[in-house]
Amino acid sequence: MTPSDTGSPSDQEALRTQQAFATVVLRQYWGFSDFRPAQREVINSVLEKRDTLGLLPTGGGKSICFQVPGIVFGGVTLVISPLISLMHDQVVGLTMRGIPAFSMTGRVEPAVFGHVLTRMKGGPFFLYLAPERLKSRQLRRLIQQSSVRLIAVDEAHCISSWGHDFRTAYRAIFELRNALPDVPMCAVTATATPRTRRDIVQSLKMKAARTIQSSFDRPNIHFSITHQMDARPRVLSHLESTPGPAILYDSTRQGVEVWTEKLTRAGISVRAYHGGMDQEERERNQRAWMQKKVRVMVATNAFGMGIDRADVRLVLHVGLPASLEAYYQEAGRAGRDGRPALAEIIVTPDAQLARLAL
Repeated sequence: MTPSDTGSPSDQEALRTQQAFATVVLRQYWGFSDFRPAQREVINSVLEKRDTLGLLPTGGGKSICFQVPGIVFGGVTLVISPLISLMHDQVVGLTMRGIPAFSMTGRVEPAVFGHVLTRMKGGPFFLYLAPERLKSRQLRRLIQQSSVRLIAVDEAHCISSWGHDFRTAYRAIFELRNALPDVPMCAVTATATPRTRRDIVQSLKMKAARTIQSSFDRPNIHFSITHQMDARPRVLSHLESTPGPAILYDSTRQGVEVWTEKLTRAGISVRAYHGGMDQEERERNQRAWMQKKVRVMVATNAFGMGIDRADVRLVLHVGLPASLEAYYQEAGRAGRDGRPALAEIIVTPDAQLARLAL
């Protein structure tokens, strides 16, 4: 980068000060001595107030790429996130570190919202929203009146992969940015083909966006695929030989229920997770697994993003995943602590028929 890229000497000095402060923030709140190379690139780009698309692997510390600059900038960081569970986990993580944060996921009582608005004026403050919440003109006006310093879009690939309705909700971000033209945007994801990247940048109307991509190699995960007439012996063998937490994915809700019953009969502690269950039951089962009360989660692809448990040793797919991107996201739940892990696809005739029927 040449000096002309960063403005006057005083601007360059201010940027260097912010970059140094970012490392202090990392050490103080997260306890790490330095950033990973791709994290540093994304954060420096955001500190330059450039629209930035960060492509980092699962377990690569994507949220730090906007949380650290948000603290450095002060004021409000607006985080657009597609999943309630993901927002909840990040808000809990920030508040446990003493960083003010709030997720607006349902109906918010006026008194509570008034308290949030007061907190937002102090900064730094992280406000998490689902994209559809930005459709509210009243909320957009309130946000515009606050000191927003950064707009972050988490799991940005959903803009492309979740269809037209989801993209329509994200267009509200562009309307908000029209009123906040000098506020930089940081979008992050772990899974994005070149086409998806273009879609993200175009849908969010990112300005002169800089794309920073880390290696997606996960050398600690052993990936394999096997063909079996019956998946049950293979699944039980892996669960017996691979100690530690595990996830088993099936493409159908019925398959999830069947596998939950099979594993329970085999004496394995297990919970189920799929879109046919009510939200309370899903959250209860997820908490039980996250809190290590059960060993195995059997799930459809509804259980994927935002599952931040570092010690998963085994991820099994019975049947073919929905796509390569989906598989990377789901298999990437394994080995986030850097220790060896196994991710295997078990293909059976029944699973192939189930995939064709979807």
